[in-house]
Amino acid sequence: MGQKAARGATRVEPIDLARARARRGTETPMGEAMRRSLARLVASVTARWQGHEPEIAILAAITLMLAVAAIFAGADLLFTLMVVLVAAVTIWSPWRQPE
Repeated sequence: MGQKAARGATRVEPIDLARARARRGTETPMGEAMRRSLARLVASVTARWQGHEPEIAILAAITLMLAVAAIFAGADLLFTLMVVLVAAVTIWSPWRQPE
């Protein structure tokens, strides 16, 4: 390590793990609001589909994976997003009353 850094080279500082761990719990107000909104949405969906949470989670995950695969395969982005929106509304099912 006795070599000098080349002129104009950027020095990379080591990561301070203690400071990184202390900052890990801090969130921005927008991030906190998004997290709360998502939690409310998940709570409303699980209330509508009580007892079917694993099936809903599997449907949502498969829909997302198929959408990503379709986009990577060259499918039209707008059409793919429209199909994902229809699937999401079907899973959300605002017309279904909680049991």
